[in-house]
Amino acid sequence: MNKIILESERLLLRPLSFDDLINIEKGTINLIKVHINQNAIFDFTKSAISKKIKKMEKVPKDIHEWYTYWLIVDKNTKSGIGFIGFKGTPDEGGHVEVGYSISCAYRKQGLMTEALSLLSNWASKNPDLKGITACKVLKTNTGSNRVLKNCNFKLASSSEEFNYYLLDIH
Repeated sequence: MNKIILESERLLLRPLSFDDLINIEKGTINLIKVHINQNAIFDFTKSAISKKIKKMEKVPKDIHEWYTYWLIVDKNTKSGIGFIGFKGTPDEGGHVEVGYSISCAYRKQGLMTEALSLLSNWASKNPDLKGITACKVLKTNTGSNRVLKNCNFKLASSSEEFNYYLLDIH
């Protein structure tokens, strides 16, 4: 995988390698070059990492950035505070779904908005990308709904329980 690092005022985004994901899954995060705040790894994050590992085993390494989690690194502490990533390359319609999480201690500071903006800008350079989706966002998750709106995602539809968002790229 390329040594891509995305940078904003307060954050670095670094795509995790296949081996990094394995280490998170096994609980051996001390083997990863960047310190990861243990509070950033939720049960659902571990579950998503297991799914990402299975997908990454089946795709060429040169597109792993589209399948892996990107570690959100706080530039001040030089510590991993969250994860963000896509669920693969753009589909036939040119859309890709994004997912993310951040340590509770780093919420309500605009950091996830910063991270999502960074990753969306990186992804927008792919000529096949027409839009980024955020599916099954719980209506009760006010933080995530706010992040998506702050990043110019539009509410595409909703159900009784979930909101579905879209960011048009081209």
